[in-house]
Formats: sequence, structure tokens, C-alpha cells
Amino acid sequence: MSQFYKTSFVYSCLRVYTNFIFKRWFNKIEINGEYNIPEGEPVIFAPNHQNAFIDAMALLSSSPQPIVFWVRADLFSNKIIGFILRSLKMMPAYRMRNGFSNLKKNEESMCDSDEVLAHKQFLCLMPEGGQEEYRSLRPLVKGIFRSAFSAQEKLGENEWVKIIPTGIDYGHYDKSGRHLVMNFGKPISIKDYKQLHDENAPVALNSIREELRKRIEPLMLNITSKDHYNTFYTAANIYNYPMLQVMNISENETNRLAARQKIVQILEQAENDERCTKQIEKLDIYCKAWEAKHNDVSFSARVQEFEGFDTDLLIKILYLIVTIPLELYSLVLNGLGYGLCKLLGKKARGTGFESSVKFGGAAILMPIIYIIETLIANMYFPDIKTTIAFFFSLPISFFFMLRYSWKFQYVKERIRNMIKKDEEPRRISSLVQEIISIIGLN
Repeated sequence: MSQFYKTSFVYSCLRVYTNFIFKRWFNKIEINGEYNIPEGEPVIFAPNHQNAFIDAMALLSSSPQPIVFWVRADLFSNKIIGFILRSLKMMPAYRMRNGFSNLKKNEESMCDSDEVLAHKQFLCLMPEGGQEEYRSLRPLVKGIFRSAFSAQEKLGENEWVKIIPTGIDYGHYDKSGRHLVMNFGKPISIKDYKQLHDENAPVALNSIREELRKRIEPLMLNITSKDHYNTFYTAANIYNYPMLQVMNISENETNRLAARQKIVQILEQAENDERCTKQIEKLDIYCKAWEAKHNDVSFSARVQEFEGFDTDLLIKILYLIVTIPLELYSLVLNGLGYGLCKLLGKKARGTGFESSVKFGGAAILMPIIYIIETLIANMYFPDIKTTIAFFFSLPISFFFMLRYSWKFQYVKERIRNMIKKDEEPRRISSLVQEIISIIGLN
């Protein structure tokens, strides 16, 4: 049995390192509901799963202590990779697709997770069972609840396992420089379902599963429409700022998520309301026309909120011009390595692992490149102080390069909007307003 509950010095160092990078991978990170995470108790996190290992990193960077993860078993097929994953507190989860005979191997992982919770460590099982790059909550599987009740049997009635509903919202699944919102909901205590589980386990599992679903949904953007998924997502982003004003709430990423949730809720009601049939049809046409001209829907929708030439745009243009020498320095030192990471990510496109590959590649490859560049620099500048200063300038230049790129994309989109005005955002906003007047805010 692997002792996943123990944390090695190497793991602790890696966690500090990866958390440092992760928190700079996004333009803005907002964490809500940390007070819902109990201290000194057995905890299982239950997040929506849309972005492979980035979801795990989002949890790790938000958690006050390490987390042990159940991970799809096929990733452990290679012995070396399997050893590395176990060292990083990941245990294999076997599913039917891995073969019926392999399901028995879950017993070992179940014993390991029991041990983790018995030592009051944190555990995470993705309750959807897998991941997809869709802003929808898929049906929950029962593995997380079986794990919770299994651990509870070992704990007795002195300690109660808590399941933490968790919602994750990304500005973009694969691109850096967007937002990340982490929402931790009110915990579900196994204590409330223990008696029912003793009397009728299947009924208890279904009951707690439904409760978890109800608690995760408000923490994320959950688009349930099958026929108008893209349309509702686009409309929710284009009408995002006006909805903030309608709801009379301040502007931050958490409230922007709440506004998008409200727009989607109204549009999904309108989808089934005969009074809104024509409006939904027009909305579909306008949103598709706008999507065809914008690859990054959320980013382009956010930028189109700014009209004309203003002080903010002027400042950013001047910043880009003045800091060109620093950007060239950063590109020379980081361009090749980061370019390789993006190339590897591109090869993983469509698998749901693109962002994970780019982030992981940067975390592993860039330090190796920095060591090589430092050794080369030391040949020309043998002074140890100069060499050390150069080495520490490298990661700083990397993050500068990323932020320069983010600002450049923003300025480019602003200028594009001024040169070529799109009529669709105005039409989409007008239709959403019309639908709100029919359906109401509720």
C-alpha cells in the first residue's frame, strides 16, 4: 500500500514551484468560499472537470494543504510515468473501459484513499468521471460517494467525511492570460446520509449524488442547452457587462460569472417559451455570424465593451512601444523554449490536454533552458554575481514576455474594433434585452 498521505520534501518544493508559476499563468485569479474548507477533518473535493491537469493545479493552488487525486488508470501504463504520478500524490482509478478484470484493482486505490482520509488529508475525485471542454455539468458517477462511505466505515463516528462542492471557471481553456474563478461551496457531511446508507445504500448514493449536483451547479457556468450551446455562451459573454448593471453588482470576475449564469438561465427558459421563438432564432443567426469572425469568443466579447480611443488604450500602446527592448531581450531568452511548449500543446489540441501540455512543458522545459543559458553566459561573464543575477532575470523575463503578449493582443483587438465595427454585438444585446423583458429576471 502506498502511503499517499505522507508529503515528501521534494513534493513540497515542487508544489511551491508549480503554484508560483500557476498563479502567474492567469491574468486574474479569484477564490471564493475558502471558509467552507474544514481544517483538520477528512475532506474530499468534488470539482467540475473541464481542463485535465489544469483543474488539479487550480485546486492545489487554492488549497491550504496538499491534495491526493484519483487519476485515470491508463496514464499509469508506463512504469516510469506511473512512479512519477504516484510520487505526485496521484492514484489510479480504473473504469469499465480499462477492462472489467481491472476494476478489482480499484480496491487498492480505495484502501489508499481510506488511509488518506483517516490521516485527515485532502482527497479529490472528479465526480463527472472524466473531462470535456464544455461549460456543462455532466452526470455524476458514484465513485466519489463510494470512496466517502468506505472511508467513513473505517473512521467510525468520531470523524465525518466532508465532500466540498467545487466550481471552476476559466476565461479560456487553453490560453494563458485569462481569468480563473474558484468557488468552494458548503460541504456535504456523510453524517447526514449514514443512516440511510446503512438501510439502503443505492438510495443513499442517489440522494447524495443529487444533492452534490445541486450544489455544484451554482458554482460554475452550466449550459444545459444542446441545440444552442454556442449561441448562449456567446450571448452570455457579449451581454456580460450590461447584465452586471442590470443586476446592480460591482465588476469583478466572480460577479461576471454570476452575470453569465443569469443570462444563460434566462436564455434557457426562453428556449422553451413560445413567446421567444423568433428572438432565439435571430439570436442564433447573429451569434454564429459573430463567432465566425472571432476565434476567442470570451476575450473578443470582453474587449468590444471598450469603444473608441481612450486613455487606457493610449497608455498600453505607449507601454508596448517603450518596452520593446525588454520584449526583444525576453524573446531571445524564452522564445525558443516557449515556442516548443506551444507546439507540443498544439499537437494535443482537441484532446482536452492542450493547456496541461503547455503549462507542464513550460514548468519542466524552461528551467532546463535557463540552466543551459546561464552556463553559456558564465563563459562570457565569469563573475559569479553577474551569473546569478542573469539566472534570476530569466524567469522574470518569461513572465514579462507573457504579459507583453497579453497587452499586445488587447491593443490589437481594440484597434481592430475601431477599424472594422461589428453590428452583431449591438443586435445580440438588443435581443437579450428583449428576451429579459419577456421572461423577466426571476
